[in-house]
Amino acid sequence: MPAERVGGHGPVSVLVVDDSRMFRRGMVRAVEFCAGLSLAGEADGGTAALEAITRLQPDVVLLDLRMPDVDGLEVLARLRGLESARTPQVLLVSASLDEDVERHARAAGAAGCLSKAMSQADICAAVLDVARQ
Repeated sequence: MPAERVGGHGPVSVLVVDDSRMFRRGMVRAVEFCAGLSLAGEADGGTAALEAITRLQPDVVLLDLRMPDVDGLEVLARLRGLESARTPQVLLVSASLDEDVERHARAAGAAGCLSKAMSQADICAAVLDVARQ
């Protein structure tokens, strides 16, 4: 059951996707750190992300841009093709953000972009912000 985003009822469920186990663990900790979020699950690549999104139906996905199997932009494109009653908000996460990356991410359907250098508090705030949209 999706969390209600208006009025603060229920936590926002988050799926964390990154091929780097170490970075993925850090993002999981950021989600667990935030009172308004709950961890829906983790995935270590684009293919696993698509399966997890379909199965878990998270409210928000923190999605790595560069992954060896299916990159984040391709995952976004495939999400738009899924026949689902509910598509999660996606925040694309990258070590190197620039205007081109952000423009391509938004064009592909991302709600926004995050830098891998962000603090836990900033990640929390960004996820809560897109969940309210």
